Amino acid sequence: MTANAGEYDPYSHAAMSDPWAFYEVLRRNGGPHYLPQYDAWALTCFDDVTRASLAEHALDFTKGQTPGQILLGEPVPVTFMTMNQEAHRRWRNVLASSYTPAAAAGERARLEALTRAVLAPLLARGEMDVYTEFANRVMVLNAGYNLGFPEEDAIWVRERIDDMMHREPGQVGAVSPRNQEGAGQLFGYLGQFVARLRAQPHLALRDTKKLIEAEVDGERLSDQDLVANLFSLLVTGSETTPMAVAGTLYYLARHPAQKQAVLADPKLVVAAFRETLRYDQPTHMLARYARADFELGGQQIKAGQRLLMIYAAANRDESRFERAHEYDLTRYVDPGAVGRDLSFGAGPHFCLGAHLGMLAGTIMVRELLAAVGDYELVESGCRRAYGEFLAGFTKVPIKFVPTKGSAGQ
Repeated sequence: MTANAGEYDPYSHAAMSDPWAFYEVLRRNGGPHYLPQYDAWALTCFDDVTRASLAEHALDFTKGQTPGQILLGEPVPVTFMTMNQEAHRRWRNVLASSYTPAAAAGERARLEALTRAVLAPLLARGEMDVYTEFANRVMVLNAGYNLGFPEEDAIWVRERIDDMMHREPGQVGAVSPRNQEGAGQLFGYLGQFVARLRAQPHLALRDTKKLIEAEVDGERLSDQDLVANLFSLLVTGSETTPMAVAGTLYYLARHPAQKQAVLADPKLVVAAFRETLRYDQPTHMLARYARADFELGGQQIKAGQRLLMIYAAANRDESRFERAHEYDLTRYVDPGAVGRDLSFGAGPHFCLGAHLGMLAGTIMVRELLAAVGDYELVESGCRRAYGEFLAGFTKVPIKFVPTKGSAGQ
C-alpha cells in the first residue's frame, strides 16, 4: 500500500485495516504531524511519544485516553486511568501492591495451573486457535479471578466487550447497534454486580475488595465509579496480552530459525514475547488532551489540542531500534542491550499490569510450546483486529501432532 502523510486519518478504512505504511511515512517526515480535521497531532517518533508521555503537567487525563474519547467526545469513565497527577497516583496506589514484580511472581503457580487447564482439552485435537480458544480464554478467566467474577460470568463479560469493540468497515466510533447492545448488557451486569457487593460486602474479592473499601482523601468510589473501574480493569486485563501471545506464535512460525531456537531453548520465550510486543504492539495508540502549551519535536502544541500517542509506530523507530522493521528475538536475549521500548507506555501512566502481563504472556507461550512442540501455522485462517486503536491477531490457527498428555507433562 502506498501512503501519504496528508491522507492519514485513524478512522479511515485504510488506517484501521493496515496502518503500518502510514506510520512509516509519518515517522520519516519527522516530528508531530498535524491532523486538522481533529485539531490533533499524531506522534510516531520514539522521542516525541516519550517526551509527551513525561510531560504530565501539560496533559489533561480527565478528558479520556482512547481515540474515541479524545477525538470524538465519547463518554469518559472516571477511573484512576483518567485522573491527573496526584489523584491518579493516590487512586492507582489502591491497586499497585497487587501488580508489583513480587506480586506478579507470586501468581506464577496459579497462572501456570490456569494455562494448563485451558490448554489440556485442546491438545488431543491437533489444532487450535491460539487467540480465541487459548490465550484470550486464559486472560479472561484471570481477569475474572482478579475481580471476583464466577468463571462463566467472566467469559460472558468478555464476549460483551468484544461486541463493544467490534468495528465494521468504515465505522467511526462505537456507534453500531452491536456496540450499543454489548455496552448496555455489560454495564447492566456490572451495575448488578456492584449492587450485590454493596449489600454483601464480604463477597468482594481481591481488586474489587480493594476498590470497594478504598478511601482516598476522604472520598470513596460511587457505584458508578466502581463500575467504571471494573470495566477498565476487565478490558485492559484481557485484551492485549492474548494478542501478543497469538502474535508470538505467528511470528515464530514466519521465522522458522527463530522458532526452532525457542523450541530448543525455552528460556528464549521471554525474548520472543518482548520482541512481539515491540514489533507488533497491540495498543497501537492512546490519546491525550493538552491543557497547556508546550513544544514537541519542533512543533508548538497548543492547549486544547489533542495528541495521538502511536506507540506501535514509535516501537519501530529506526533511530531507536536497529533493523526496527525486522522481527528478531535475539535483540532481547540481553535485555539491557536494547533499552526501554514503549510496549507498556511511559511516565506516571505506565501500564499498571505490565509485570503481570509479561509473566502471563511468557507462561502461555512456554506452556503451549512445551505441550505441542513444533507446529504449523494455518496462515489463511489468521485474522487481525480491525479498529482505530487496538491492533493485533484475533485468530491464529495452528496444527500440531495430537497428544493425550497435558501441558507441562
